[in-house]
Amino acid sequence: MKLRCTTNSIRIRIRKSELSTLINDRQIEESILLSPEVTFRFSLAIVDIPTVAAVYEEASIQVQLPIEQAKEWATTQQVGIEVNNLIHGDQSLHLLIEKDFPCLDREEEDYNDTFFELSEQDTDSKC
Repeated sequence: MKLRCTTNSIRIRIRKSELSTLINDRQIEESILLSPEVTFRFSLAIVDIPTVAAVYEEASIQVQLPIEQAKEWATTQQVGIEVNNLIHGDQSLHLLIEKDFPCLDREEEDYNDTFFELSEQDTDSKC
């Protein structure tokens, strides 16, 4: 699972095997050891909620997907789920969850666990 964060934006890209685990276990998680005392965690979870959301607790970010929306995304050629959640005033949080495609201009990239067959239909690299 890849996480990219910029100002008021979270983007998650997941590989085929991770999508399978997400559907079966309802959650996937990664962690980054920042120091002996600090571990940052991020996860993607399927929960019974009405819309995509992000929750931050105890040095962990969890992006949550509604059950039906996650099922549709996982079982179709839909590439991603994207929302802009209003936070306060005119501030919003952009959330983008995508299937991971290979960068076609990187010969050394391992395509085995990416959604390569979908990217062959499209000439654009999904990096």
